[in-house]
Amino acid sequence: MTGPLDGLPYGGAMAGKEQDAPAEIAADPSRDLTWLAFRAADALAAAFNQAARDAGLADLRDWLVLALIGDGTERTQFEIATHLGIDKSTLVPLLDRLEKAGLLVRTASERDRRVRIPRPTQPGREVVEAVAVARDHAIDERLAAIPPAERAAFHATLFSIVRPAAP
Repeated sequence: MTGPLDGLPYGGAMAGKEQDAPAEIAADPSRDLTWLAFRAADALAAAFNQAARDAGLADLRDWLVLALIGDGTERTQFEIATHLGIDKSTLVPLLDRLEKAGLLVRTASERDRRVRIPRPTQPGREVVEAVAVARDHAIDERLAAIPPAERAAFHATLFSIVRPAAP
């Protein structure tokens, strides 16, 4: 009896079968789950970066920052950097650029007046919305081969890979 994972290098391992040799995978990288995941992420990131650039942003990180600071939660720059996995030394110039473009302002924290909290301006909120619509369109184009009924399961599967393991 054969299954949907037969013939794939990770499929055999999951079923307790012998795995392909690395040379066999190197000859056909499309059989390597890591390569496929990287290429899929790269394709989606390229589409998303283009949507961000079309809206006047530098890239995906600009949108991620604007979307995060617009969710109503007061966050310090350190908290933003930690939440998004962006080095603080990268985040500060990004915030400077967005502030100069009029997409955010930095105000004193209600918790600690010495701390500055980035907050989106109305134009910043409008850019977040426009890029979100363009992002959704780009994702729909990239995922066109996946039937709509299977996309939620695909999303949940990806999330199960990236979320932290339960203790």
